Amino acid sequence: MNVREELGQISWFTKRYREPRRWLRQLRVIRHLDLPALPRQRRRPGEVWGVSLVRDEGDVIEATVRHLFGQGVDHLLIADNGSHDGTLELLRRLSAELPRLHVALDREPAYLQSEKMTWLAHHAWRAGADWIVPFDADEFWFARGTTVADYLRRQTVGIVHANFHHMVPTVASPEPLVDAEFILDSTPSWPGKVAARSHPLLEIIPGNHGASRVGGETDGLFIAHAQYRSPVQVARKVRQGTAAARLTGEKLDWFSPHWEEGSKLSDAGIEDVWNNISHGRPDARLGYKAAGPMLSLHPLQWRTWDPDGVVGGRLTDSR
Repeated sequence: MNVREELGQISWFTKRYREPRRWLRQLRVIRHLDLPALPRQRRRPGEVWGVSLVRDEGDVIEATVRHLFGQGVDHLLIADNGSHDGTLELLRRLSAELPRLHVALDREPAYLQSEKMTWLAHHAWRAGADWIVPFDADEFWFARGTTVADYLRRQTVGIVHANFHHMVPTVASPEPLVDAEFILDSTPSWPGKVAARSHPLLEIIPGNHGASRVGGETDGLFIAHAQYRSPVQVARKVRQGTAAARLTGEKLDWFSPHWEEGSKLSDAGIEDVWNNISHGRPDARLGYKAAGPMLSLHPLQWRTWDPDGVVGGRLTDSR
């Protein structure tokens, strides 16, 4: 990073954090996020860290962890936000098997995702990360013809965009998940997600849809997004998400309208939504667009993105 870019990063950070409220929110997060012991070293060129915040994702998190390590990611730093379904216990068992998985505890109930992910990314930078992949538990990251880590190591930019493809299993709560058939939307959903080159002043934007990072930008990554996996999981996601978002004291219409609308549905309404989306049909109640073409695939068996060349497509503004 040259001097001009370094000054630009400082300027960007100063503008983003010029309001005292931002600092108060960040300090609130720092006080309630218990981090494990991490390596303390200077940035190591080419080292890729994934960071994540999870809650009640026991049906998917192991598959995601193993997938990311299979994509060449060097370390994962995952914070559990008060799970009740055994997610934390599962992560701890996995970390005993996979020492490059580091488990943190998030005791802040409010949905302050940007501040939490930013703090996790900062600690990954301190531990030597060169690249940060901010991921959700239900996201399976890919590159075309290579691994995610190898693709990032070849880049000289600050941000890499990832096309975001929603998918729903054809059977609720499939076991094992990695063998499941999904209905995948071949049209990527706007605005996608990003990976970013690490920096002590890097900020992760809410939803991991962007990052405050000076430097060039490119694309070339892809995400198969298993956001909804059963009626029970849909109900838990929208109701818990809405409750956590309300604790921020902010309006929900700009970052989680689908949570709020979905939380108003009865169990029967959620079953009806599930019947639609698991058959590749759109449903406005969850903001599920299903722009199509909708494809029946097994994405969790892929090692690289779309190996048979059936998905195709580029990121489009589908707002």
